[in-house]
Amino acid sequence: MYKRPLLFISYTIFIIVAACFCTSVYFYHYVIPQSEGKVLSFISPEKVAGSPLKDDNVIVEIFSYGCHYCEMNEANIAGLGKVLPAGARLIQLHINNEEQAGLAAFAPLFATLTVMGIEAQHRSAAYQAIIEENNNLADKNHLNRWLKANGIDQAEYDKAHDSEQVKALLAYLTSVSRYYQVNATPSFIVNRKWLAVQDREFPAFNKQLLSLLQHDKPLEP
Repeated sequence: MYKRPLLFISYTIFIIVAACFCTSVYFYHYVIPQSEGKVLSFISPEKVAGSPLKDDNVIVEIFSYGCHYCEMNEANIAGLGKVLPAGARLIQLHINNEEQAGLAAFAPLFATLTVMGIEAQHRSAAYQAIIEENNNLADKNHLNRWLKANGIDQAEYDKAHDSEQVKALLAYLTSVSRYYQVNATPSFIVNRKWLAVQDREFPAFNKQLLSLLQHDKPLEP
């Protein structure tokens, strides 16, 4: 009376083990190599010459208000800024594209707050509203309520939003994102010639960025 249940259980265990093995083989041979190939890219000197980024000795983080990992990394990025060598700079730019879709949907908010000179002090509130409260700040009604809740004058915001400075900044954000083919956030452009995606925990990743900046050389994983 126990043969059929035992046979069924044994067969089920065999299927589970086989499935796990096949999945592991697939990830090892196909997924992992592809991922590793994308975490660090070198931009040729010819392409660097045409980059919209003009300054050397700079680390540029491409982030988004809608990126949970960007929000989590804010303290780590602040820590990176404190250990930069003399003369080096850290710049944070919002990802953007012509459609302002996906993670780029909030680029106009970033650009407008930046032109108003208040982006840094309201970044945490923007993260919270978009990620934690699921408020679409790309929507005018949601945005107006958020502006009021954070003490930002709507008329001043609208004036800045329609300014040539904001249009120019949005065009610049698009050019950087497109030139370096940034499609994930956070991404880091180092010295205009390296495009790095986080492949290790902080502070080890800070050391990787600093090695690229100072020595033009990646560290071993």
